Amino acid sequence: MKNKLIWLAILFILSYATAVSADTSVKAEVDKLSLTTDEDLTYKLVITSSAKKIPQPKLPKFEGFVALSNARTSQISISSGTQKTLVVYVFILAPVKTGKLKIEPSQIEIKGKSYSSDAFEIEVGLGKTKPQVKPQQKPPLPKRESPTRTKEPQFTL
Repeated sequence: MKNKLIWLAILFILSYATAVSADTSVKAEVDKLSLTTDEDLTYKLVITSSAKKIPQPKLPKFEGFVALSNARTSQISISSGTQKTLVVYVFILAPVKTGKLKIEPSQIEIKGKSYSSDAFEIEVGLGKTKPQVKPQQKPPLPKRESPTRTKEPQFTL
């Protein structure tokens, strides 16, 4: 009888710990695992928590990709006195090289506990056109022609 009570207490504690940690979830997803250099990839990170404030996550560097655009949205809902916060990050990524590219997990710490998303391995093949965007490529500045002066202006006092 004593053993049953001990096991019952252990099960109760484990189920309570699971329920408490289940108040936060971090999930990442991509819309495809295989693409060409002609295509874009959508990376989405969804964070749900009972925390009042969700800090900025540590996002992956997206090596081998360039971010064409990104967006962040958040929503707070209160039901039966319980608050849930939902934050979604979306990135549109263009591959800049071919091969197997890895997107590392996103990480975040909420209420003193660390959470991380899944990592993804993306297979990128060569498209029909060459990639137009290079990492860290900046458009050239427009050339400005300076006016030619034949005579220096003179000032008199």
